Amino acid sequence: MSESVTREPSVQLVRVIWTLHRVLYQRQSPPSGESRRPLAQVEVLRLVDSRPGVSVREAAEALGMQPNNVSTLVTQLVRDGFLERRTSAHDKRYVELHPTDKMRTAGGEVDDSLHNAITEALGQLPPETSRRITAALPDLWELARTLTPASR
Repeated sequence: MSESVTREPSVQLVRVIWTLHRVLYQRQSPPSGESRRPLAQVEVLRLVDSRPGVSVREAAEALGMQPNNVSTLVTQLVRDGFLERRTSAHDKRYVELHPTDKMRTAGGEVDDSLHNAITEALGQLPPETSRRITAALPDLWELARTLTPASR
C-alpha cells in the first residue's frame, strides 16, 4: 500500500515501524561463521540480552508467543551455544536464561552492522530530516513504554 493512503498518525506509525523492523532484519549481517537466524530466534536472543535471568514462560509472555514455541527456540539456541539455562539461586525449581559470551560477541557484530547501516542511511538524508528523527527518539521510547503491557 502507498504511504499516501492515509494520513492517520497511528496507521502511519504502524506501517513505518513494521517496515523498519523488516528492513533492519534484512540488512543485518550475520555474525562471523554464522548464518542468519530466524526472526523468532533473534527476538528471543534480544529479550534475553536485555533481561538476563528471564524464564521461558516470562519470555513467552513478553514476546506474545506460546511457551512451548519459546522452549523449542531456547533449546536450539542453547544447542548452538548462544544461551545458557541456569537453575535459579533463589528457587531450584526455576530455570533462568542467560546470554553466553558467544551470544554477546555475535550480538555485538550484528549491532555494529545495523549501526553502520543506520548511520549511513541517516547520512544520506537531508540534515534537518536526520535531526528530526533524532529529536523524536525520546518520544518514540515513551510511546514504546506506554504500549508495553506491563506499563498499562
